[in-house]
Amino acid sequence: MKKIVIILSCCAYFSITASSQQTLDYASAVSSFKNKYPKTDIVIAELKEDYSFSILNNKNGESKVVVDVSESQVLVPLKDNIAYSDAIFYNEQSAVENVHVASANNKSIRFVQQCSDYQSEGIFYSDQKACVVQIPAETKGIAINYSYTRQYKDVKYLTSVYFHEKLPIEKRILIFNVPDWLDIDLREFNFAGYDIRKNVEKDPSSKITKYIYEFNNIPAFKKEYHSPNWAKAYPHIIVVSKSYTDNGQKKVLFESVKDLYAWYHSLCKEIGNNSDDLKPIVAQLTKDKKSDTDKIEALYYWVQDKVRYIAFENGIMGFKPEAAQNVFKNKYGDCKGKANLLTQMLKVAGYDARLTWIGTADLPYDYSLPSLAVDNHMISTLVMNGKHYFLDGTEEHIAFNDYASRIQGKQVLIEDGNNYMLDRIPEFPADRNKVESNLKLKIDNGALTGTCTSVYYGESKISLVGAFNSLRSENKKDALENYLRSGNENILISNIYNPNWDDRQKPLQISFDVRANNQVTKAANELYINPDWQKEFSAFDFDSTRISDYELDHKVYINTQIEIEVPDGYKIDYVPDAVSKKAADFSFEGSYTKKGNLILYSKKIIINNTIIRKRDFVAWNDFISSIDKFYNDQAVLAKK
Repeated sequence: MKKIVIILSCCAYFSITASSQQTLDYASAVSSFKNKYPKTDIVIAELKEDYSFSILNNKNGESKVVVDVSESQVLVPLKDNIAYSDAIFYNEQSAVENVHVASANNKSIRFVQQCSDYQSEGIFYSDQKACVVQIPAETKGIAINYSYTRQYKDVKYLTSVYFHEKLPIEKRILIFNVPDWLDIDLREFNFAGYDIRKNVEKDPSSKITKYIYEFNNIPAFKKEYHSPNWAKAYPHIIVVSKSYTDNGQKKVLFESVKDLYAWYHSLCKEIGNNSDDLKPIVAQLTKDKKSDTDKIEALYYWVQDKVRYIAFENGIMGFKPEAAQNVFKNKYGDCKGKANLLTQMLKVAGYDARLTWIGTADLPYDYSLPSLAVDNHMISTLVMNGKHYFLDGTEEHIAFNDYASRIQGKQVLIEDGNNYMLDRIPEFPADRNKVESNLKLKIDNGALTGTCTSVYYGESKISLVGAFNSLRSENKKDALENYLRSGNENILISNIYNPNWDDRQKPLQISFDVRANNQVTKAANELYINPDWQKEFSAFDFDSTRISDYELDHKVYINTQIEIEVPDGYKIDYVPDAVSKKAADFSFEGSYTKKGNLILYSKKIIINNTIIRKRDFVAWNDFISSIDKFYNDQAVLAKK
């Protein structure tokens, strides 16, 4: 969880003189460290970060606030001969120097530092780089002092400070030395449930207020499958730099969303859009369209389908959109570039469209927090007939006036010249993502055979369409069959009625014939029937080893109705009891009902909150246990 920094020397081999920090012998603590942190070979006994602020004036008389950070770590190896590597990430907005590594008795340790461009997964181009510091830790229990200084070249780029690291930490101390001339807020997130102590000390002589945070016994950061974003899961501080006073003059930074928008808007003024290049394609796409909705959809869907999304994080371009004509020519762009292109195309077509900033569901903030950390995405807002329509060019296969789960309910910052507008994306209930399945089955030679019609809405539809369209043509049929049978080789799918995969507005309906083997068991004069081979969320419980909350891709609504015809010569001897399990965020209802010579099977699963909290795992596991019990029971037919 390293902060972004710049390494001044790109590749070097060092022999550093001793750090002033005294190293200690932790040999007696190795055993307790191993018991406390059994999955690591090295522990940070103490990590201290000290933040100081100063005003830097350039030759033109312009000033800015820079941040100097002194970081020191005491590393304790828990076994001999460890080759420890620490990666420091950086870009053009910060710098690091004075790297020191020393061992017992302040003897210097030779270490290797290698720096190169860093490519994050999913990022096409970035100015981010990584320097790897390789430190030999030869003797268990003998501490190593590892330190360096870091500078943020502009205080507005100091945003998030986290407590967790990739190694467990016995004691972590954060100190913010805030001078009287600087007005900052230290906003605390996710502190609940953690023993983080805060102390404020004001020194009248130096006119500096110290904000000291101490946090002990911090486990290593662990990235688990479907764990929520760090910002939603881990305690951290957002540094809001509001203003500073230089030579008696107040300089406003980000006191409110007004100031944040003003900075964003100043960057947008420098984009250099030229709409002439867009006029032919806009005319072509809208020429046969009669209504406003038809024209808007044509432009929106073209940007979705024809302009490839590629992520960029390149210096100031991480905040400034690429010119619309360049995105159009290249046929690719990041979220800002696609939003700008779509906005300009809508304007050419005569509509009122605005660039819009938003933080996706990964971030727990809104614009009451005036910080560069508050948003990570850009879309376009169409203002029409007094209503806002939000268009996300990075989404695929989504309809106009529909919104992906990752932006639902999120506050947006909409451009309005020198002013701005705030609004919020609508949030839909779980049934927006509904999957409805209706099956009519009978028993034929020991198998369940019949027909099925499934209808997909919202995210369920979008994810299925996206997966289907991503496949090569020769693989589509087999992949769809495998999806419909849930990967169960005993389920045979045939006569699929292929839907219109390109219709964004209507739900996706798929009909097919099915033969389910091994779902009927004969024993003496009885038939045992298990009509449900989907069994969604079966065994979807959590054990004690998981440390993170679990985040689903979207809200869930599953409604399955199955009709089973009782064969001649048999009667319904037993059906399982109905099950109803309801909690605040999730529910399950399942039942078997007798109706003449039919057994009616019904199942409904609703999950209204995408995050299953670790504190709720016991209740969730009980919920899953009830579902599994229902799934594992069977209807019984007996010979007359």
